[in-house]
Amino acid sequence: MGASFLPASGSEFMGRLRLSGASSRGPALLQVVEAALPRLNGRQSLELDCGDWRLSCGDLEQLQELLLQHDLHPVALRSVEPHTIVAGAALGLMTQPRMPAPQAQQQPPRPPQDPAPKAYLYEGRLHSGDCLEHGATVVVLGDVNPGAQIRAAGDVIVWGRLRGMAHAGSQGNGAARIAALQLQPQQVRIASTTALGPGEHGPPGQPEQAVQRNGQIVIEAATLLQDRMSGMTQRAPVAKSSGKIKATNALHPSSSP
Repeated sequence: MGASFLPASGSEFMGRLRLSGASSRGPALLQVVEAALPRLNGRQSLELDCGDWRLSCGDLEQLQELLLQHDLHPVALRSVEPHTIVAGAALGLMTQPRMPAPQAQQQPPRPPQDPAPKAYLYEGRLHSGDCLEHGATVVVLGDVNPGAQIRAAGDVIVWGRLRGMAHAGSQGNGAARIAALQLQPQQVRIASTTALGPGEHGPPGQPEQAVQRNGQIVIEAATLLQDRMSGMTQRAPVAKSSGKIKATNALHPSSSP
């Protein structure tokens, strides 16, 4: 295991701290990084490249304190580990998941039908008028703009801002969920239950999810951070529509942002 510093591509004012090898946490993490700290003069922003290291909010907070003592200022984080991405977002860092994904296109492709479909990963922003549909869970690495639509037989997970329309459990799975780093949708639907967006922003840096409970849709802290947010209450339930409606009627078009 080790840590190394190198210039970030495209900027002479930002450095990069790369963690590699076997994962380390707590005091061992600080020892690995401190041994690699360069002697730098003046202020310098820093990008944390955590690779596949699984780090908690506490680990990242201690690492921030160590780097600030050396006049290094972490502003961004990238990782292939979802828990590390969520922890970085909770601390206000700009996060960038490093996951293999199909190349982004102008119009999201319709995934081929599979008798045993797996989760579908799409990397890129969904714009107004885009419609992404799949027969299992859909994971979007990017923002979903107002007017864009996602329909999935499983969960809908957005590593970014969800401001469009999302339908999880489209084939009747009422246990499906809709989760995002920033959940501010125009409309959500789980199985046959439909609700408008909450009309308010959640706490900054707190990933949230929409789930169906007792016949209505509620918004709560995402289960990835359930151990850290067990004392937080649900946001107020949003209004649901009456009866079952067709999927084509559940998602109303909206003007471009």
